[in-house]
Amino acid sequence: MQLVLTTADLQQLAQTPADRAAVTCLRLGRRGWAFGRREPNSRRDGLVAIDAEALHERLAAGDTFTDLLAANDSWSLASTADGRHLGVVTGPHQMWQQALVVDLAGAQRVTGPGLELIVTRCGRYLSVDRSGELTDLGELAAAQLVYRLPLMREDTLPPVLLAARHARRLVEALGAPGDAGPEQARAGARAAAAVTELLRHTVGADVRAQRGISAQRLVDHLGSQEAARVRLGIARSTLSELLSGR
Repeated sequence: MQLVLTTADLQQLAQTPADRAAVTCLRLGRRGWAFGRREPNSRRDGLVAIDAEALHERLAAGDTFTDLLAANDSWSLASTADGRHLGVVTGPHQMWQQALVVDLAGAQRVTGPGLELIVTRCGRYLSVDRSGELTDLGELAAAQLVYRLPLMREDTLPPVLLAARHARRLVEALGAPGDAGPEQARAGARAAAAVTELLRHTVGADVRAQRGISAQRLVDHLGSQEAARVRLGIARSTLSELLSGR
């Protein structure tokens, strides 16, 4: 898997004929950097490192291949795993600021009708499109996708996805039949109102308590509240409230 662009790559790109320069580029794909096609006038950021047309212009201005590589260290991707099966992860709409490489062999696959998710060993959620491209998702986005599925296997789901499936069943339990009479419809509406309050107060408080317990365990493992805060990506005040049970 090619993760680092080299002088030889730029030299090969520079040999692109002028009539093909606008549509030939070094592109980031599921197997790393490779030569690919870019539509004329499309944006050069995202999956495209540089196209032949831009490279020709830089070389004509006096830049060297070494200069270009030194000025664009974002073209170099660091592998985070030693596995044989690696994949490049991009952001939403195939845009990225810092690309990641993950070990697909050690990841868990979650599938359902029209859905394929990969859960990495470090807890990152990735969606897989039909071409095999990987896109980074947050826990909420992954949970929303799983929540919408009518059926799926649940016995090995990570906690956030399993909770999403339970939430779907909660909503289904409140559904009123199509032939519901006035009293049945009234009972259904009142039940939904009661569950809404249950979620807002009792369940919400219990979920927050569980969040605090997990945060405390992370602090214990790392030996530092600040290290735990950084790993969680939350403010100091938020972590303090979680640990205090507020």
